[in-house]
Amino acid sequence: MNVDPEILVEMLKERLFVVQQISAAQSWSLLNRQLAGGAEFEIQRIEQEIAATGGSHAFAYAIEEAHERLKEAKAGMATCDAQCAALERRLEELDRCIATGR
Repeated sequence: MNVDPEILVEMLKERLFVVQQISAAQSWSLLNRQLAGGAEFEIQRIEQEIAATGGSHAFAYAIEEAHERLKEAKAGMATCDAQCAALERRLEELDRCIATGR
């Protein structure tokens, strides 16, 4: 492995940047998972209220809003998961380049 030290430093900087991006994407994914869990809990609570007291416009609006939050959170998770997968592939590529000195 005969690699220019400046090039190696640049690859290591890029690797650090990719790791930071992965961490940020995972944090957003975790937040979306928490939001989805909250929305699912809210949906269950509203459904229990509807079962116990009957439906109303307020319940219909609240459950529709909770379903929309759940949908948005799931879309956010999917976006973050796709971003993480692409970043992890980039990280693997960088690791191979660093290991082989190219």
